[in-house]
Amino acid sequence: MKNLNIMKNLNIIFCLSLSVVSFSLKGAPIESLKEVEVDEMCIRGLPGERLDAMIRNNLRELDFDYLSRPFTRKSETGSWGVIQPGIWQNEFWGKIMHAAVPLSRYHGSGDLEKRIEKSVKTIVASQLPDGYIGNYLPKFRGEVCDVWGAKYTMMGLIHWYDATSDSTALKASSRLADYIISLFGPGKKSLGATGPFCGLMNCSVLEPIMWLYRRTGEKKYLDFARWIVSELDVNTKGPELIPLALKGVPVKDRHADNHGHKAYEMMSCCQGLLDYYLETGDKRCLDAVVLSAENIIADEIDIAGGGTQYERFCASRKRQARDYAIGSEMCVLTTWMRLCQKLNAVTGEAKWAEELERTFYNSYLGSFSPATGSFDAYASLAGERESFHPLHCRMQINCCEANGPRGFLAYLGNAATYSNGVVNINQYLFGIVNLPSPSGGKKKIGLNSFTEFPRNMRYALTLDLDSSEKFTLRFRVPAWSSKTSFKLSSGEKKEVTNSGYVSFTREWKDGDQVEVLFETKVKEHIENGHIAFTYGPLALARDARFGDGDFSERVRKGDVEFSPVTPPDSSMYAAFSAFLKMGVHDNPPRAISFCDFSSAGSTRDKRSFYRVWLPLAE
Repeated sequence: MKNLNIMKNLNIIFCLSLSVVSFSLKGAPIESLKEVEVDEMCIRGLPGERLDAMIRNNLRELDFDYLSRPFTRKSETGSWGVIQPGIWQNEFWGKIMHAAVPLSRYHGSGDLEKRIEKSVKTIVASQLPDGYIGNYLPKFRGEVCDVWGAKYTMMGLIHWYDATSDSTALKASSRLADYIISLFGPGKKSLGATGPFCGLMNCSVLEPIMWLYRRTGEKKYLDFARWIVSELDVNTKGPELIPLALKGVPVKDRHADNHGHKAYEMMSCCQGLLDYYLETGDKRCLDAVVLSAENIIADEIDIAGGGTQYERFCASRKRQARDYAIGSEMCVLTTWMRLCQKLNAVTGEAKWAEELERTFYNSYLGSFSPATGSFDAYASLAGERESFHPLHCRMQINCCEANGPRGFLAYLGNAATYSNGVVNINQYLFGIVNLPSPSGGKKKIGLNSFTEFPRNMRYALTLDLDSSEKFTLRFRVPAWSSKTSFKLSSGEKKEVTNSGYVSFTREWKDGDQVEVLFETKVKEHIENGHIAFTYGPLALARDARFGDGDFSERVRKGDVEFSPVTPPDSSMYAAFSAFLKMGVHDNPPRAISFCDFSSAGSTRDKRSFYRVWLPLAE
């Protein structure tokens, strides 16, 4: 589109060359919503600024030769008993490829892509005649985290294949899958009854197996996927993800004695089950994932879109006002965002996009440091952000640093979806999104949007069309908006008070506009004798930089009005002030300030000590 090209040439907006993995390469019996490839996006605002910082200070600084080195050495014994074992060194490269491959063409620079290509050749060259790619010694292969690492290696190779059509990468991924099939399956070793966390780690290989089936059409991969699903279903020695979900067993109670409530791995299996559902129509798989995700929302996800303690499901939502231990692991956050992205595409339900929005703008961005490009491994709702990042597997990296960049792709991939003449606006971004025209051919629909969302609740969309065209625009209506107003350039107006989607079907013309106004105010939430506040999707927190008192001082209930204020620190995105009654005595209210959760603690030391849940006076 003409506007996209102008902005690319002027470098006003950062343009991203991404290849979102598509599952439409072969006709699936269940059609999911299609996602706009991110090379058709240019974004600004908070997401764009943070993404640019991540690319500049993280992905561009990565040493891909270093990440691929364990595959050439193959020295791992797989022992949990060794201090700092290297058992999951083989996951880092594949995880990072998810973000690094599509972002490698950012701003037209080919240096990062060339370094990635070199690492791909190293990985492929390390493949043994039997198909094995990994870091384990021969007698330990297939044990502990080896299958888990193979999963990410297969996915990394497929990401490269999708972006470049390099058939050697797809062939290497297929041969690695064949090696896994030679070890596991009917009459062989069980995936569900072996491996860490009640078999969840091993069974999560279902996702790349489905990817391979879609790209190769080889029945052996669908057959193996069907067997993996049975491992998650009828194998009583496995995690029993499907039957326990269908019985309504909370995620925290699923084989907790054997760590079958491990959040990251359980949700990774859910990703594969959704892909299997799309291919086979097996509704038990879909129902199990939806019930699991709904339980996660009800029992685990906190006010900032995070959850878990020490990476396990534990009903953390119900204890969020009291527990400030290690929580909200980045691997859990990123995988939750990917699961919400996929559920929105599969079900078309707005609630999954809203959950993705909440996590992205709070716990996810809060755990990201723009100055360093790094991601915190853990976060909590009070205290200090991490200034030290643990190292894993005798390497200068950890699992969360490798996983973190993928969260941006989950959010952007969900921004706009489309299918059968319907375009869905799921996330309210500032920038440009181009997507294929429903009429086919090379025509495109340009969505040019302006907004300061979420610190400002106005959004304006202008259509950039080659010619007039009939289609449906659907806008997500958030549950946090008490009234959402739509105004079209034709003069039509609509007000909506319920959440979900609102649709406009017509013959659209070039330059047509839609203005959206969300009505919301700061809302209070009470939990276990504590109070917290949100503004739209933003959780709010007190921060020591405001210098307005002791965070342990109790708040007395009463009518409260919040007003936006200028942040005292340039690293703060949004700030608010309210007159609150503090302490147990009937003293007059005094001004107390809050910032958005992603800004709280951003100095990563005591200067920005923060707290979300404040004690209530009895």
